[in-house]
Amino acid sequence: MEEPTSAPRPETAPSPDAAEPTPLEQEVRSLKAELEQKNSEIKTAQDKQLRAFAEMDNYKKRMARDQLEQVRYANEKLLKEFLPVLDNLERALSHTKDSPERTPWVEGVELTYRQCMDMLKKFGVTTIPGVGEPFDPSRHQAVTYLDTSAHPENHVAEELQKGYLYHERVLRPSMVAVARNPGRSEVENASEKPDSEENKESD
Repeated sequence: MEEPTSAPRPETAPSPDAAEPTPLEQEVRSLKAELEQKNSEIKTAQDKQLRAFAEMDNYKKRMARDQLEQVRYANEKLLKEFLPVLDNLERALSHTKDSPERTPWVEGVELTYRQCMDMLKKFGVTTIPGVGEPFDPSRHQAVTYLDTSAHPENHVAEELQKGYLYHERVLRPSMVAVARNPGRSEVENASEKPDSEENKESD
C-alpha cells in the first residue's frame, strides 16, 4: 500500500514588521526623530535661560547687599578718626574723679562727652564690653597679662583703651590686660630660674 503523500504546506505571509516601511512611514519616523531632537534642544535652551536668569538675580541681590553695606558703613572712616578726640575727653575726666570740686569746666567736659557718646550711638557705634568679659581676639587686643584672682583666667582684667563696634563691625578693638592665674606665673618664673641659682639652693 502506498503511503499518502503529505499535502503541501501553505506559504506563510511575511509579518508586518518584516515588511519594508512605506515612504509615508519613513517620513513619520524621520519627523518624530527630528521632533525629539528639537524638544531636546529647546529643553537645553530653557535650562540655559533659567540659569542665566538665576545668575542675574543673584548678581542683582549681591549688588543690592554691597550698596546697602556701603551706605551702612559710609561713615566708618570719619567715626574712626573721631575716636582719639573721645579718648582725650575720657582722659580729662579721669583726672577729675578724685577732685571733690564740681567746677563749670568739669561739668562742661562731662556734657561734651555725653553728647559725643549720644551722637555715636545715633550712628550705630557702641562700646565693646570690657572688664570681666572672656577674652575675644576678634574684639580685644591683649597688651599684657595681669596676675590676679579677681577675674577668671583669660578674662579681661583691665581695659586700657575702650573699643567700639560700628553696627556689627569692629571699629576699634579694645586694648586690654588679660587675667592670669598668679600661681601659674610663679610656676613659670620658677621654670625660668637660671642654673646658677638652682645650684646655690642645692648647696
